[in-house]
Amino acid sequence: MRFRNPTRRRRPQIMIFPENFDRLHEGEEFIRAKSKEAIQKSDELLHHLKMVADSMTLVDHFARAYPHQNDDQLIVQFLGIRLFNSMAGAVQDLMAGYYQNAVIQLRDILEVSFLLDYFGTDGTLVADWKGCSESERNRKFGAFKVRTTLDERDGFTEQKRKDHYQLLCNLGAHASFQGFELLRPLAGGDAHCGPYFSDRALTPTISELAKVAVGAAGNFTMFFDARGVPDLEIKFQFMKAQSAWFEKFFGQSLDGGQIGKMREMLERAKAEKPAG
Repeated sequence: MRFRNPTRRRRPQIMIFPENFDRLHEGEEFIRAKSKEAIQKSDELLHHLKMVADSMTLVDHFARAYPHQNDDQLIVQFLGIRLFNSMAGAVQDLMAGYYQNAVIQLRDILEVSFLLDYFGTDGTLVADWKGCSESERNRKFGAFKVRTTLDERDGFTEQKRKDHYQLLCNLGAHASFQGFELLRPLAGGDAHCGPYFSDRALTPTISELAKVAVGAAGNFTMFFDARGVPDLEIKFQFMKAQSAWFEKFFGQSLDGGQIGKMREMLERAKAEKPAG
């Protein structure tokens, strides 16, 4: 009979990266290529994604390249970084075939957008939000409180903010029977485990992303006055893109006077900029 030597150590097991994750990534890359091909064939989808990219460019500039004036503005910049990351995550998810995950990001973008709009109603709210406890934040800055206050401010009685928020909750953020629809490549078909490609899911997800991204970027940039040519240029380019996007998909452009005023400010700033 052989006895095990208690002083002899077992050779440690060598761990390796699970190859299934590499296989999953290969599938995601395959779907991304199909998504890109479908988008490149659609003028509407290209226009929507261009608007998302312009929104991200605007947010990135004022979140990172704009010296904040105070702590409140810094907090807004942190929220801008959250917006940028959520937009980027939504693009990555929808391109790779995770449409429900993309909708979860869309709900987050919309919620932050509403919060920024709410902050704009009272200059003390940012500091209050920063310093309050979790229970106080849920009471003072919960989704219901924010959107009802905004509706009262704007005189809205149709509760469109609520409907928009609830739609994204049901389709993505919350576990709901309605949300199972984004697990089905075909309407009424079986659910698919993992990423998949579907035109019927790709098109509305990109369209919705453009809608929430442009609104969030607009609410975010309201906290930053242009200090020079770079700030004015980025605001002017976003304003032009936003106007063209509104005209294409909603039949109306932004106030031409606003764009003209921004153009004049930019030209004046360029003329006043020292040479060299």
